[in-house]
Parts: sequence; structure tokens; C-alpha cells
Amino acid sequence: MAVLYYVDTSVIGHAALPDGDPRAARWATAVQAGGGELVSSRLLRLELTRLVRRLGLDLALVEAAVSRINLVDVDRPALRQAEGIEHHVKSLDAVHLGTALSVDRALTVVSHDSAMLRGAEALGLRAFDPLATAG
Repeated sequence: MAVLYYVDTSVIGHAALPDGDPRAARWATAVQAGGGELVSSRLLRLELTRLVRRLGLDLALVEAAVSRINLVDVDRPALRQAEGIEHHVKSLDAVHLGTALSVDRALTVVSHDSAMLRGAEALGLRAFDPLATAG
């Protein structure tokens, strides 16, 4: 079984956008080259689309980014998980975390958002910020 990494928009945005932090793209490429799997909520596509539209960029950037990621529907179990999160996180972050919990509790949540990372850790999930690493 592949090692699972739940990615959010704070990382994939950097990987997808021309002026993003290249460490995010290098990390994602290395994970997939090593047999790891990137997974996220379909919410990622929405958030990334809104970001690309706000910046006036080509929507092809969204398709290129999400084509490498296994997108999971936001279903009732994921929303119930999100509703049950006691640690304070924003609503969309709670949906991401609820989705992560419904996918696999052994995955690692990958984000560049410190509140999201703290929320993941509060839920007993591993958390990682690839933009906090050198290089």
C-alpha cells in the first residue's frame, strides 16, 4: 500500500502557481516518484479554482495540479467528522480534516497553514509542512 499524504490548497497552490514556492512542487514530485499517493478533498479543486480566477491566471493550472491528486468527494461521513472536531479550525479546514480522517487515520496531513497543522496534530494525525524545509 502506498504512503498517503493529504494535501491542502496552501501547499498545492504553491506547487501549481508560476510564482509559488518551488519546494512544494519538488516535494510533491518526490513523493509520487517514491510511490507515495497525494489525496485531498474535492474542496481542493474549488479552492484552487477560486485562487486562480482571483489572480487572473489560466484555469489549465488547476487541471494540471489536480490531475496528480486523488480527489475524494465530501460526503456525509467526512462532514460528520468535520463537525466533531473540537480543536478550533476554520470551517473549510475542518472539512479538509474531516475528509482526511474519513480516508485513513494513518496518513500525513501536508499543509503550509500552521492552524491546519495544529488541528491535524490535535486529531492524532501526522502533520508536515514541506515549505518549512530548506532548499
